[in-house]
Amino acid sequence: MNAAGGAGRISVSNSTPAATGDRRPVFVLVAVTLAAWMAGALWPRALVMLGVYDYGSVYLDSFAVLAAVDAARFGADPTAANTLDPLLRSHVYSDWWLGLRWLGLTRDWNFAVGTSWIAAFAAVIWRTARVRRVPEAVWLATLMISPPVLLAVNRANNDLVILVLLALVGLAATAGAWWRSAVAIGGLVLATGLKYYPAPAALAFFWVRPVRRAPGMVLAAAAAAGVALASVWSTIGRAKFTLSSGPYAMGAPLLWRDLGLDADRLLVPGVLLIAFGAGVFAVAKLTTGLATAGDPRDRLLAVTGTLVVLACFSAGLNYAYRWIFVLWMGLWLWRRAADTTLTAAQKLTVRAACVLLWWSLWQDGVLCLSVNLLPHQTVEWLRQLQLVWRLCNQPLQWLLMMLLAGWVLEGFLTIVREWWAERAEARAG
Repeated sequence: MNAAGGAGRISVSNSTPAATGDRRPVFVLVAVTLAAWMAGALWPRALVMLGVYDYGSVYLDSFAVLAAVDAARFGADPTAANTLDPLLRSHVYSDWWLGLRWLGLTRDWNFAVGTSWIAAFAAVIWRTARVRRVPEAVWLATLMISPPVLLAVNRANNDLVILVLLALVGLAATAGAWWRSAVAIGGLVLATGLKYYPAPAALAFFWVRPVRRAPGMVLAAAAAAGVALASVWSTIGRAKFTLSSGPYAMGAPLLWRDLGLDADRLLVPGVLLIAFGAGVFAVAKLTTGLATAGDPRDRLLAVTGTLVVLACFSAGLNYAYRWIFVLWMGLWLWRRAADTTLTAAQKLTVRAACVLLWWSLWQDGVLCLSVNLLPHQTVEWLRQLQLVWRLCNQPLQWLLMMLLAGWVLEGFLTIVREWWAERAEARAG
């Protein structure tokens, strides 16, 4: 958007259409999402064709958390191989999860716990999306039923809980009342203490309005998240485990591995490469708008999830259900694609980002479905196919990360300019 006036203030555009009372978009989103999720539950063979396995257990990941809780209750070490878990998994998260035992929760509660996590995730996305048109409802539905989301739902992974907490952060941070800001920071602290990786979302507080609140909010959020990290620092090593380069893995190390390079040594160069690409897109003004376009709440949610995805992608390998945090950004990009104020190049960039985001969520499912429909093939042939598939798709994911980082960088620079202009105006007055 353009600066308004010599003081450099930024005009705020809300590209979200006004409410019309038409409930069809919401119905389409909910109906398609639930139909696909229920189909996966009723016909698990369909999920297997997409490469999503449940290993014969309902809500495999929530069960692992509750199994660790039971182990701690019985006096066993939950960080060792847990015989209470069907896959003998150890507890790889912080001890904060073990506090569930004080609520009386056990493995017997797994169905209720897993279902509540899934229901909360669905309700949060449906509510915060505020879809207004059928096309955007269909777009978001295709993301909600993508294989990484199905993987998270099928396993009732605790990333669903983290997304709900980050939604609380975004909703509360955009309100002006101080106690709501405290709630937002509290949500970030809880999310960070539970799973570590949400800490970078403290930078999303730069997107609060009015802009004069941003520096103080960022400092307070960063300090609080830092305290949470410090309290669980001794347990962070649990989250570092070997993940194969097969389907439903995501992260920068995939490319380095396939090229025969040392992924650990290339961590910092990888981050710098993404930052360089982001800088190119931002300087070229191809990623403009994250600080100005759309509803403030939608922007803050989009940047919160994007910061988490960028951090996870850059830092190491993750299971693909980490893609759930890009749902808000996906909807923001869709709405930006309809923004008539964009230049032709900017609109092309937004549309390309939508395609890259959609394909990133679906490409592993397409591979698994294609392989499972083919006649029996040798293990070596499948290994080579997966390698070629990753080498073709990983550069596309890197390009998506650069674009997402470009929107974040451009938004940050816009906010800094606006904040500086306000200070200069205040001093002049």
